[in-house]
Amino acid sequence: MKVQSVNIYNQSFGNSRKKFDVQGHVGSMFDNLHHCKQSYNAQNIIDTVESNNVKKILVSSLSGLNPEGSDFFQSELNAAKDIERIKGNDNVKIYPLISCQPGIAKDTSVIEKLLSENKFYGMKFHPTNTNKSIKDNFDIYSKYFDIAEKNGMPCVFHSTSDGKSDPLEIIKLAQKHPKHPVVLYHIDLMASPEQMSKTIENISNSIKDGKSNLYVDISWLTGLFDNAEQNKNTIKLALEKIGSDRILFGSDAPIAEMGDKEKYSKFADFVEDTVKEFYKDKPEDAEKALNNIFYDNAEELFVNKKWYQKPINETVTEQVKKSSSSNKKGLLITAGVIAVGILALVAKSLLNSDKQGKSDINVKNGDNHPSKVKKN
Repeated sequence: MKVQSVNIYNQSFGNSRKKFDVQGHVGSMFDNLHHCKQSYNAQNIIDTVESNNVKKILVSSLSGLNPEGSDFFQSELNAAKDIERIKGNDNVKIYPLISCQPGIAKDTSVIEKLLSENKFYGMKFHPTNTNKSIKDNFDIYSKYFDIAEKNGMPCVFHSTSDGKSDPLEIIKLAQKHPKHPVVLYHIDLMASPEQMSKTIENISNSIKDGKSNLYVDISWLTGLFDNAEQNKNTIKLALEKIGSDRILFGSDAPIAEMGDKEKYSKFADFVEDTVKEFYKDKPEDAEKALNNIFYDNAEELFVNKKWYQKPINETVTEQVKKSSSSNKKGLLITAGVIAVGILALVAKSLLNSDKQGKSDINVKNGDNHPSKVKKN
């Protein structure tokens, strides 16, 4: 009897669609909800997302997004070192974001150096946790955007109408850099239905007017709590006003409920069902929208980056380097050809000399030698 093998490691707890989660975390923070320290590592993320067919996840350091002076605070430099060390596995690839501290850091020099020496996929900002509001530190936030533009780093923001991470201020920043992609995590976390509608309308108008390149993620818009219907309406409104090509699947894993693989799965199912409801008579449109939200948008925005155009001076420098490299290779090839040619001439000369030597010997020892001439 032949026994079929069963791969229990790829089993899904519900939504089996391939996913790119744009919001994961490692490091330490103070949990204001439970009034205690929380620490997370890469294995916590993998334990949650792997069975839910998450292939890629963006991860930032919570430690680098704490207020200066707190017990869990890490500088931009130390947080970057920690995030660079984390690894995924064969099933889940981890893509690090660099945690930024405008208002705490005196300038952008540390971030510039880190980006030049390490591989990151975006720049993370959390004005609420760092206690540096965008409004009061607008100029330094804008300088970080300059660095982001230069290096092709999408900017992702914790977004909530709390006076620090206000969506309106994020939109203003984005409009100062109209071509650069900016993601509002949560859209507007814990907003009332009226406030959420205003935020979505503001984002929509900014995009339609060509003033910004905004995206949203739908983390915490779940069916796990009493506000499930409100969250469903928010996702549908975002689909209507912003479009599926600007909506990203993010979870906040492994924080709170998003550290539970079964609840994570229910969240993904909730998103899938809501999108299908929105496109109820258009299954092909629903499928395209779901692929956009769960994977394709993030892949293009953070990995493929077809939107990114390197500064002209950098492009020219690279071309000069390539040209210089090509010239060096050309010179080496030419020198090699000349060397081979010289060796061939030397070999030919030696061969001719050898033949001439043998000919002379034959003349000396041949039939015409006086000792071999017949006498009559």
